[in-house]
Parts: sequence; C-alpha cells; structure tokens
Amino acid sequence: MKHTLLATTALVAMTGAAAAEITISGTGRIGVRTTEGVAASGGVTTYAKANTNMVADYTSANGSAHSALANGTAATADMIQEIDADIAASQALAAADVTTATKAVQDAKTATLQAIRAALVSTTAAVAKTDDTTTGVNRFRISFAGSGETDGGISYGISGRAEQSDSSVLGSQYVSGAFGKIKMGDLGGADKDAAGHIAGGVGLSGMGSNNEIAYQAKDHNLGYEFSTNGLTVGYSQNTAVQTGSNSAVGLKWSGDMGGTGLTVGVGQSKVGTATQNTMSVAVSMGGLTIKAISSSNDNGPATASSDEVRHSTTAGAEKAYALAVTGAATPDTDHTGVSISYAVDALSVTAYSKTVSTTGSADKDYTGLGFAYNMGGATLKAGMVEDNKVSSMDIGISFSF
Repeated sequence: MKHTLLATTALVAMTGAAAAEITISGTGRIGVRTTEGVAASGGVTTYAKANTNMVADYTSANGSAHSALANGTAATADMIQEIDADIAASQALAAADVTTATKAVQDAKTATLQAIRAALVSTTAAVAKTDDTTTGVNRFRISFAGSGETDGGISYGISGRAEQSDSSVLGSQYVSGAFGKIKMGDLGGADKDAAGHIAGGVGLSGMGSNNEIAYQAKDHNLGYEFSTNGLTVGYSQNTAVQTGSNSAVGLKWSGDMGGTGLTVGVGQSKVGTATQNTMSVAVSMGGLTIKAISSSNDNGPATASSDEVRHSTTAGAEKAYALAVTGAATPDTDHTGVSISYAVDALSVTAYSKTVSTTGSADKDYTGLGFAYNMGGATLKAGMVEDNKVSSMDIGISFSF
C-alpha cells in the first residue's frame, strides 16, 4: 500500500491551465541473500588456421619449414609445442650472440615466431573456485510524480526516481491529448512498451531480474503512442543517434474474452544493422496470469576481422598475420520465456523460466520462484533463482510509504 507523503494542488502559471498535482512516495527493503559458489574450471584453448605469410616467415625465421605448418591447416597442440621449442631455441641463440648486430637479427627471428604463435592460438582464462556467500540486501528509493491538465483538455506530467547510491535522477515527461501521447526521457523503446517482460524479479531483490528481455532499444528517449478501443500503437527513437537506424515500433491489444483477459504485444526495433523482433501473449483469469514471450535479434551481418597480429621484419617491412576468425561474427540471439503468477488475498506467488540461445554458443537457462505476503504497508518476500547454473536465495521485508 502506498501513501502519499506530499500532495499539493496549485494553479499553474500559464494561460488556460487548470490544477496540477505533485506526489512523492518511497519504498525500501531489508534482508539477506545467499549465492552458491562456482566450481573451478580450466581455460579453453582454440586454434586458428595458418596462412601463406605464416608459412613463409616461419621458414625464413627458423631456417627450415615446419613439418605440419601449411596454408589453410588448423594448428594443433603438438604444433604449438614445436613452435614454443623453436622460440626457446631462438632466444637461447640471441643470448649467446656477442655482437649487437647478430643479436638484433636473432631477436627479430624470435619476434616473428612469437607473432605466428599469437595468431594461431588463443586461450580463455580459467575460472577460479568461489565459495558460497551471504550478503545483506538493502535499498531505498524515492519516486516523484507530477500531473496536470489544461482547461483545453491537454494532460501533462513527469515521473522520476532517485535511490540509494545513484548519482543521477532517472525520469520521463509526457504531454497527451486527443492527438495521442508524446514522451521523452528514460523510455526503453516502443517494442518493450508493447511486448514487455514476463513476470519475475522474484524475491526481495529480484536477484538479477533474469525474467527481463534484453531490448536493444533501451536507450530510446523520444516516443509517441496512440490508444483507442484497447489498441495501442507506439513509436520511439534515440535522438542522440544522428546517422543510421535507431528506431522501434510496437503494437499492443488488450481486451476481455468471455471473462478472460487477453493481451497481445508485438514490436520491432532497428539499431544500426541489427533487427530485433519480439512478441508476447498474456492470459489472465481471476488471480491467475500466464505470459509467454519470444524475442529474436539477428545482430546484423557478420563483418571481416580487423584484428591482426602484425610484425615488422628486419628489413623494416610490416607483415600481417590475419586471424582465421571474423572480427564480429554477430550471431543471432533468441530469448524465450514463460511466467505464471497467482494472487489470492494477501499472498502472491510467481514462477518463471527463460532461455537465451546464441548461435554457436551453449544455451543459458534462467528460472525463478518467489512469493510475497502483504502485511499492510510492509511485505514479506522470499525467492530462489537459478542463474545459468548458479543458485541464489533471498528473504526479507519491503515497505512503502
């Protein structure tokens, strides 16, 4: 239950303006959260293919051809071991050279071998073991809202919030009338307005809010929407982007189907060369609500690699050992999820499941279950989530005033 701390009604100093109201409200929470540790895992090594530059320069630097190094052939662990041995031998010869000139020549050969190795092999860092942790969960948030209406029937308003540790106030503004609604500020995109998220943010702190979809139009700051007979059409864009695409559209319909509430939302955003399509359907009856969502982002076309290992030869010429992978593979990313919420009297229960699939990578799965019991002004909340195989639980009390 939310109580208004401050509500004022005053005449707005403009011609044809009626009354305006400003309200301030607040929320807070206090509790604990436990997160399980992560088991240690080793690094992953991947190998690229050799090219003609590598083959020729290896032969020049080492004095002989590598038995397995060939253009278009992927490196192996044994091949890298041989190159490491060649590098060590070259470094030993450099240390033994007594003149600056001969040492410089040997150092250049060492550098060539090291550059070839760097282009052929890459290793992701190992993951260190972490222990279970228990931390305090606390926050306060102050929300501001203002609304008014002119004598001519034009509505206007603001909303914003400030919270513990924030360095700025987030907010938005609007003007609406028979022409529709114009919005500015922290909006999030017309596709998100239409399709939204599945229910979640379970427990006291939300524990990652993994029920949410990653909308690429999250930075949009100008929007328009028009509503009639349960249908809402929206458009948004990021005015800070002066070139290329950065817009979103959304369409949402809500209605009653024989006592069952139905909401359907579809949206599309284009940011740069990436296109994201999202659709959601929600059904509600009594205290039960079920919602499903699907979102796909093609992330734009793949681009050629601009990442190269370059090496200057002893003659001063620069050669490039291009990596045998694209610099921006931009794989497609799909989000699918479903949530179930049920409320009866003061008790509500929410569960959700979401999968994020990225082409070429393992799926990431997220699930959550939580409940809330309204005690009148304060609410007891608890929940547990599985965040891509890492489990967390929290419990505490949230309150509003």
